[in-house]
Amino acid sequence: MIEYILLYFIISINYFQAYACFWGKKVSYTVHVVNNLPPNTAQLVVHCASKNDELGYHNLTTKQDFNFHFCKKPKATLFFCHLWWGNKNKAFDVFNARWDPDICVDHSCYWEARGDGIYFSGTWPPANFVLMHNWD
Repeated sequence: MIEYILLYFIISINYFQAYACFWGKKVSYTVHVVNNLPPNTAQLVVHCASKNDELGYHNLTTKQDFNFHFCKKPKATLFFCHLWWGNKNKAFDVFNARWDPDICVDHSCYWEARGDGIYFSGTWPPANFVLMHNWD
């Protein structure tokens, strides 16, 4: 019996966390990092994190999308990613609650790695990409 109560408790916590943005009147955001590099080249390696969340390393093949969701805390939320492609790399903020104006207009930050750099679209579906970062 105690196992069922514990299981119910764990499921309830996950349910409440999923709707915390709504209940707390916070805004939910999604960040996408997409490999749009030329085919038959090295995979894109992506590592993203915040002060409190380690999202790990991900190897993306061409056209593959790594994405994550979070609730924006005013003036406090910051996520960054480091991308590697062969001998090229770039580290940058993918979301910053202090951006003014908020460049993620539709609560979606869409980053795309291309051969000449990292492009950004703040709308969903993504459109009107802008080159934001050159590879180092």
